[in-house]
Amino acid sequence: MAHIVLSTERLELVEWEPGDQQALRPIATDPEVMRYIAEGIPWSDEQIREFVLRQMRHAAERGFCLWKLLLREPHAAGRPAGLCGLQPLAGTEEIEIGWWLERELWGRGLATEAARAVLEFAWERAGLSRVVAIARAENRASRRIMEKLGMRYERDTVHRGFPVVLYSVARAGDWPAGANRA
Repeated sequence: MAHIVLSTERLELVEWEPGDQQALRPIATDPEVMRYIAEGIPWSDEQIREFVLRQMRHAAERGFCLWKLLLREPHAAGRPAGLCGLQPLAGTEEIEIGWWLERELWGRGLATEAARAVLEFAWERAGLSRVVAIARAENRASRRIMEKLGMRYERDTVHRGFPVVLYSVARAGDWPAGANRA
């Protein structure tokens, strides 16, 4: 049984287990979910397997990863809903927060709910002072979540060959010297 890392009113964020490729497959192969991820192409079974193994490594090495999301609702308890968590932002020293949600669950505030719990984890348990998030500029839904989390647009950049916007948030009280706090 997967270890519960975080719980919210409607979700549990749990550690990945070796057989979890099947839980992720319906999400990672959905063209609409994957539209803004990397090349915008649904993932192969091998990519899904590698992702799960990478998240298991991150959890073991760092104490965090992009955890598996499970619904807590009585009629759907334990049903995979997506993923949310923290991981190193490739090619940088930054830690990013990220989320994917099964398409039929979009628009319910679940990604924001999970991401708020993950940010609390980042500050209180992981001891992070700054977290970033990236998204394709046209991914309005993810940008709205970033803004709901108190993240602010920082810059346009390129990540793994794709243009993205980068947002960031600092732990309350961790303001750079001379920064405008208004």
